[in-house]
Amino acid sequence: MGTYYKHGDRNAICDLCGFEYKLSQLRKRWDGLLVCRKDWEPEHPQNRIRIRPERPRWVECRPDMQIELAASLKLEEGGFLLLEDGTRIYL
Repeated sequence: MGTYYKHGDRNAICDLCGFEYKLSQLRKRWDGLLVCRKDWEPEHPQNRIRIRPERPRWVECRPDMQIELAASLKLEEGGFLLLEDGTRIYL
């Protein structure tokens, strides 16, 4: 473990298992932890995927048809037209 003397090396503790090692035996993992050889693992490749934002292929160029539709709407006698704000227009 890490209790022996090595010139220029320090004792350190693995962040995962808690055992004592020399600092030269520990490696920094992808998440910033200093770990021993048994606890070290590479970063998963899926963590590095960049997703491009989706760009629309076309722009909606049709005019708003609600006003024209309401003007050409014919209702029977006694019917009503319901607006967005909830008001009723009786015919």
